[in-house]
Amino acid sequence: MYRIGLVEDDVLMQKMWSSVLKADGLECVLCPNGASALERLPKERPDLVLLDVNLPDIDGHEICRRLKGDERTRAIPIIMLTGEARELEQRVRGLELGADDYLFKPISPKVLLARVRAILLSSGRTRP
Repeated sequence: MYRIGLVEDDVLMQKMWSSVLKADGLECVLCPNGASALERLPKERPDLVLLDVNLPDIDGHEICRRLKGDERTRAIPIIMLTGEARELEQRVRGLELGADDYLFKPISPKVLLARVRAILLSSGRTRP
């Protein structure tokens, strides 16, 4: 079973994305803020991370930079999620920091799952 790290501070979004992931047979490692993500993800080593850009403690771009700079987590694909204005500069920054994709909320569950599956397959991670 794939393990997906979900870094999301909004409780409603946590519940929605967790249920979408679980319904697709994916396990969810929930991190409600940036500090918990930086602590748990190197230990848990999920197969992919869904990372909200706007977190209360540490910006998602900074978390992406740190995860990609850590030997234990640098190969983990990251999909950044944001509800902010669709500024090109912000998207480019996330991709330059190593994110594999950058999606804007609201996101269709079908689209999110399709992106997750595509990135897992392209990164050489096949479904167990």
